[in-house]
Amino acid sequence: MNYLAHLFLANNSDEQRIGSILADFTNGTIDMLSSRFSHEIAKGIRHHRAIDKFTDEHPAVKRSVERLSSEYSIYSGIIVDVLFDHFLIIHWKRYSEIDQELFFESVYKSLSYGHFEYPERFSIMLERLLERKWLGVYRDLDSVAFALKKIDERFKRPTPLLYALKGIKKGYSDFETDFLQFFPQLKDFSDDFDTNF
Repeated sequence: MNYLAHLFLANNSDEQRIGSILADFTNGTIDMLSSRFSHEIAKGIRHHRAIDKFTDEHPAVKRSVERLSSEYSIYSGIIVDVLFDHFLIIHWKRYSEIDQELFFESVYKSLSYGHFEYPERFSIMLERLLERKWLGVYRDLDSVAFALKKIDERFKRPTPLLYALKGIKKGYSDFETDFLQFFPQLKDFSDDFDTNF
């Protein structure tokens, strides 16, 4: 899952929200990360890792990735991650009673919390996220395509992410069906997950 879904599923504590997106920028054991940052941030990282494992193993997600794999190869999972954030935004009211904009503002406030020594790449990403407030940008497919273009720029060579919109549009309703089957199960898994260690 991409940033929005991880933040949506995270515990509402400031540090666990930070951990929920810091996870992609760290490695090592949870105990080690607890010492490096804080126990609460490590809980968020642990939760993120569990969410990723559940997601990668889910049949509906595998179906979506497979639908793209012949044309987009190893980048198919990235496309599905971003696209599923798009579906979370447009189906928000199915999964939350909290107003979307209020949720975004709450998250931006959480992510402004604390002064830990983060990895440089995370600090740069976090600064841009807070400055541009882009959690809600995936409402339309042009914004999804733009996000994938920005991800492409992180690679040394051009990737198929540049023309992912073609594949998304071709299978859009099938991807949406997969998401609607998958996300309630992910939410149940997340709600039952014990972040304590």
